[in-house]
Amino acid sequence: MTTQAEVVSLLKPLGLRLTPQRLAIAEVIINSADHPTVKNVFERVKEFFPYVTLATVYSTLTTLCEAGVVHELAFQRQSRYDANISPHANLVCINCGSVIDADVGQDTVGELRDIIAGSSSFTVASQRVDFYGLCEGCCRNTPIN
Repeated sequence: MTTQAEVVSLLKPLGLRLTPQRLAIAEVIINSADHPTVKNVFERVKEFFPYVTLATVYSTLTTLCEAGVVHELAFQRQSRYDANISPHANLVCINCGSVIDADVGQDTVGELRDIIAGSSSFTVASQRVDFYGLCEGCCRNTPIN
């Protein structure tokens, strides 16, 4: 769990204005393993800051993405936000829509990125690797065909 002091030390060098609401939004993203949606972030921050607006959450997430602190994972239904900016794979449940980081394969994703960047004239700006299937909870209730 990342503390507020650690979030401040992460954001301060970026020159971002550190309002209490902005820090709370960053903390929610950084401490969430579930790649929350804007609505999820809004609901979690609203518990501590009842007057926070959805517009504040959207603008802060945009700022954090532009600063390279989090990545937006655009999906067909809605975007999710990921504070793990290192190369890794996401596991996406096709039943409930949950998204979590894979516990393995980070080195392989990073190596693949390096191979592509090093052996082509293509400049890699970012990468995203998603695996689709059923999460543990849904797997117990829904067999894959």
